[in-house]
Amino acid sequence: MTLRYSLDFSEDPAPEAWIAVPILEGRGADRQRRKWAKKCAELRWALEDGGPRDKSQVKELARWLEGFSERLPQRTPMQHLFAYAPDLRKELLPFFFYAAQSEGPVEPVLDTLVRRNQPGAAQDPQIVDFTTDNLGKGMRSICHFVPKGGEALCMSVNYGWRVDSCGIDLSMRTVSDNIGWMSANIDAFDEFARLLKVIVHPNDITVD
Repeated sequence: MTLRYSLDFSEDPAPEAWIAVPILEGRGADRQRRKWAKKCAELRWALEDGGPRDKSQVKELARWLEGFSERLPQRTPMQHLFAYAPDLRKELLPFFFYAAQSEGPVEPVLDTLVRRNQPGAAQDPQIVDFTTDNLGKGMRSICHFVPKGGEALCMSVNYGWRVDSCGIDLSMRTVSDNIGWMSANIDAFDEFARLLKVIVHPNDITVD
């Protein structure tokens, strides 16, 4: 089964620090990706007070965005991708979204989505209820772990919801080894998650 859904926000305009990154495939994808990244970088910098210091900053943001759109979907299963960019002069932080048709009791599913038993965990994850008006029953976890084959301690922030109105289980996740910066931005992640809403139309669910 193929599940297609869209992500939207309960407030307009969308949060400025978050950039929706297209996942492009097929013929002409490279060209579309470069064109999108260049235009998006120009528009995003135009929103900044005073604009960029020089053109190299616009090119650097475009390079990051193009790289996100090209590389990350090849490494991580996802259907939507956002970049958190509160400071355009610094590295972007990717957020991955994946949804599947709801099946079984909700609690075990949410435990899986927030990686309650993540391999390589350095300590027990911090798991809290994260139910929202738009998405329904959910959880959020903060996990510290050493990835397989790695040495640096990493931190992941994982959200999971059972979206009863759409019949899907949705996950939102990010990971980085910049633990201090991640920890300082948890409130911003939570605020973004609370604004999210999902739209699924019956015609968007097909059996392969």
